[in-house]
Amino acid sequence: MRIADAQWVPSTQHQTWDALLDPAVLQKCLPGCVHITRRTPTEYHVAIHAKFPGIDANYEGEVLLSDLNAPHSLSLAFEGKGEAAGMAIGTAQMTLTDKDRGTRLAYTVAAMAGGKLAECGEPLILKAGGKLVEKFFANFIDYMAAQPRLEPPPPPPEPEERGLSNSRWSWAVAMVVVVVLVGYHTLFK
Repeated sequence: MRIADAQWVPSTQHQTWDALLDPAVLQKCLPGCVHITRRTPTEYHVAIHAKFPGIDANYEGEVLLSDLNAPHSLSLAFEGKGEAAGMAIGTAQMTLTDKDRGTRLAYTVAAMAGGKLAECGEPLILKAGGKLVEKFFANFIDYMAAQPRLEPPPPPPEPEERGLSNSRWSWAVAMVVVVVLVGYHTLFK
């Protein structure tokens, strides 16, 4: 199964990025989510109650983030297992860009299913997966629209360059040192 699309989110790029990594926001927006726990800055534990045609199952799994380029892009890998339904594994890539005083969030999801879930067939899984993604983004966009708009934080200041070579007095100090050395060797030797 492969899903690729883009959504416009009514918040700044950095706010959208922060919300996508916030377990509390994800728990509110992900349909059927029981809980999401951040174990490390790049690892989440997820529990979801999902309903697919003919299958009502609880899934537990892991989400691992990689290639983080805040607030522009990230990749993730996920794995979920349910006793009654089998398993689902996949990857996703997300790209965030500024657009029309908001954020364009482009994504590509690739997933595979095993067990009873796979028996449903790819067209049915694709349809159910598409609905899950649509519901998530509808909830996420509504959530972000209700948040106050915060401007991006200022970029960190450039580090001050150090050393005499960057000082406007560096040449004068160097000349004084040369004159003193030449004068010393000339007068006292």
